[in-house]
Amino acid sequence: MTVATIAEPEDRLAILIDADNTPYDAIQVILDRSHKYGRAIIKRAYGDWSRTQLQPWGAVFKEFAIKAIHQPQFTSGKNSTDSAMLIDAMDILNGNRADIFMLVSSDSDFTGLAMRIREQGLRVIGVGREITPTSFIKGCDDFILIENLMRESRIVARETTQVERKETGTPEGPQASEGAALLTKAVLNVMNDDGEVLGTELAVMMRKLDPTFSPQNYGVLKLSEFVAKYPDILKKTAKRSGMDVVYQSQIAGGVQ
Repeated sequence: MTVATIAEPEDRLAILIDADNTPYDAIQVILDRSHKYGRAIIKRAYGDWSRTQLQPWGAVFKEFAIKAIHQPQFTSGKNSTDSAMLIDAMDILNGNRADIFMLVSSDSDFTGLAMRIREQGLRVIGVGREITPTSFIKGCDDFILIENLMRESRIVARETTQVERKETGTPEGPQASEGAALLTKAVLNVMNDDGEVLGTELAVMMRKLDPTFSPQNYGVLKLSEFVAKYPDILKKTAKRSGMDVVYQSQIAGGVQ
């Protein structure tokens, strides 16, 4: 008799974005990486949306279901956006509404917030550009450079292009390239330092990245059959981790 097991609930993730210090075209890769840490129950971006420089964010809110928090700049030279994000973060913290905070900014003003959250026993994931002051970086449990995420996005584009070249002229060409992009993103999120990927973790990540994912969408019944379509991205090994299949990433190299 098979005994059913209850999956452990995912950590609740609060993603707070300082739009003044974050490039809008990096949101896709930031949210893709966020799946590695938990389930995003709060996604908010802060800024004075009347400013011309922030107008491109309008499309971001619609595409990624991010709540826009409008904070007008009341006084010249004073950053009201930081204050709004700090207040919201403390409300979320005191309300015990998240297990992990992802603070997206390159501003040292959030160092104190990161330290306060960690004092409460919660994890802080920082995301920012290479110009981020060391104080904020060290105030977080982990810090992710946006530049590194953008390099990974180029890996996804490279793998997708390679599949498109092979599949040009075939009926499943466009679908094959979509599968390559999704698989590449998933592998980059779950592979360990040796480039190994567990089958169960891969399956979970695929669904996180695309809730509509099913191997049947690609003409096969099993995840292993879907993976076999992309030997340049991932290959099945003879190794096992308990009952779990172990795959080996073929994209562990740098961006070309």
